[in-house]
Amino acid sequence: MLNQVARKAVMMASAVAMFAGCNKSTDSFTLLKDGSDYKQQAVFVPKKIDVLWVVDNSGSMETSQNSLASNFQSFIYRFNQQNYDFHMAVTTTEAWEKQFNSSSTKARIKDGAVLQKTPTRIETHSGVFVMDKNTPDMSNVFSTNIKQGTLGNGDERAFESFKQTLLDPWNVAFRRDDAFLAIIIVSDEEDFSGSSLTAFEDTSKNYTVQSYVDFLNTYTNAAVNGKNYSVNTIYVPDDACKTQLSTDGFARKISSRLPQLADLTGGVKASLCSNFGESLSLISDSIVQLSSVFKLARAAQVDTIKVTVDGVSIPQDATNGWTYDATDLTITFHGSAVPGANANIQIDYYPTSVKL
Repeated sequence: MLNQVARKAVMMASAVAMFAGCNKSTDSFTLLKDGSDYKQQAVFVPKKIDVLWVVDNSGSMETSQNSLASNFQSFIYRFNQQNYDFHMAVTTTEAWEKQFNSSSTKARIKDGAVLQKTPTRIETHSGVFVMDKNTPDMSNVFSTNIKQGTLGNGDERAFESFKQTLLDPWNVAFRRDDAFLAIIIVSDEEDFSGSSLTAFEDTSKNYTVQSYVDFLNTYTNAAVNGKNYSVNTIYVPDDACKTQLSTDGFARKISSRLPQLADLTGGVKASLCSNFGESLSLISDSIVQLSSVFKLARAAQVDTIKVTVDGVSIPQDATNGWTYDATDLTITFHGSAVPGANANIQIDYYPTSVKL
C-alpha cells in the first residue's frame, strides 16, 4: 500500500507537449521521494502554416491587389520574426470553374497572371508557385503572384474556388497535413458558390456557408486533429464602403457570406476600405495565435498550471499570456507571449486524476 508521501508523489505530473505539428504529447508519472523535482523540457516546434490567398481577379480589383502587394510586410513580419515554417500560395475567385470542367487549369495555384490579352498578350511569372521562408526576394515574388489582374470571371465564387484549389492534384506541393491551414479571401463581391453555372443569377442554388465548414473539417481531418484552420476575409461590409469604392465606375456588392464563414471558422473580418497594413497585421496575428497551441495528454488542474518560456514565467492572460481550454486540453499562447522558434517551453501541472 502506498504511504501518504507516495500517494502525493504519484499525483505529480510534469507534461511537456510538443507543438501540435506532431499531434501527440507525452506525460510522465512516477513515485518520487519527498521533495524530489520531476520536470521535463522540450524544444518548441512551431506548427507549420499553409496560407492560401483567394484573390478576386475581376475588373474592379486592381487597386485592392496593389494594396495587398504594397502592404505585404505587415502580413509577413510575424512569420519571419518567429521563424515559422510556412507555405504560401495564390488562387483566384474563378478557380471554381473546375467544378464544371474537369480539364480546367484555373484551380492551379498561380505564379503570375495574364494582365492583357490584346493587342499584345502580357503575362507575368515569378517562377515560384509555393512561397516559403526560404524564397529569395519574397516581396517581389508575392507582388507578382498576388497581382492577378482584372480579366477574370465576374461571377466570383470564393468558397468553391478555395475548395477546387485544395482538391486539385496539381497543387500537391502546397498542402501539408500537419500544417495549420489559413485561407484569406480578398474580394469586393458576394460569394456565389453553387450547384449551377447560373448560381450568380439564381442564389437559391447557392451552397450553404456551413457546407464549406463541413468540407474544411473533413479536409483537415478535424475529428482527429482538432480544428486546424481558419478563413479570413477582406471584403465590402456596408453601404459606406461600397459607395467609397464604386467611385471608379465599377459596381461592388456587400457580402454576407464571406464574413459568416470567417465567424464560423474563427477568422478575421476586415474592410476593403480600411487600412490594408492594419488589416493584414490583424490577420497575421490571428493566424499565429490560432496555430500557437499545445495539446496536453491529461486534463489539468488549472490552478496548478505553470508555463515558462526560456525560463521566464508566462502569466495566465488572454491578451499577452496563455489560456487553457478544458474541453480539448489545449493551452494557447496570445499576443507577446507567443513563443518564437527554438524557444524552450515547459508546462508543469497536476492532472485532475491519476493515470493508471
